[in-house]
Amino acid sequence: MDVRAVAIDIDGTLTDEKRRLHLGVVEKIRELEARGIPVILATGNIMCISEAASIFIGTTGGIIAENGGVVLPAGKKEPIYLGDITRVEKAFEHLSRKLKVEKVSRSELRKTEIAIYRTVDVEDVRRVLREFDVDVVDTKYAIHIKDPGVNKGRALKAMVEEMKIPGESVVAIGDSENDKEMLRYAGYAISVGEKSLRGISDYVTRRTLGEGGEEALEHLLEHVIE
Repeated sequence: MDVRAVAIDIDGTLTDEKRRLHLGVVEKIRELEARGIPVILATGNIMCISEAASIFIGTTGGIIAENGGVVLPAGKKEPIYLGDITRVEKAFEHLSRKLKVEKVSRSELRKTEIAIYRTVDVEDVRRVLREFDVDVVDTKYAIHIKDPGVNKGRALKAMVEEMKIPGESVVAIGDSENDKEMLRYAGYAISVGEKSLRGISDYVTRRTLGEGGEEALEHLLEHVIE
């Protein structure tokens, strides 16, 4: 496959059970970059943390933050906002009257979505918000309330168009339900140990977390890239 870019999740894909970067997967990312294949970080986290991660890891492909609500193409100074925070705020206001919920730290920096700690059942959140035009996604690290038009797949499409490369030349790697659309969009998809993503993935790693991310990139380097 003529791979022109790789989009990869961060939490649970590049990190261990304590959310520390797995150094083996960082080495593989740098190998991709050394081959001239830019790596795009695609995460549910906020932009400033994602930018810092990009610098320290050494990626050059741009950033997708807030589950696709914010896109920062490579070489650009200003991000593109794809989500409508207004409907999300209305939904959260209703939710907070029905359930005891708490926004995650640094929530004041989120521009397109609201993320809450996983101290409540995600199905209860969906039940309370069923009359609202929002999506509720459990990323295994937080519960995110977002504009239904926002997802990593749509953001990756916008990124690919900015890069002027075909979508089928992109590889996507993720481990959670918030990665589904991104995996579907890409020309080649890898699930990091998440069997529920098997139906939309070309390869599912045996290992999980950062070790699984390293396995995913080893597979990519050895068996997918021409």
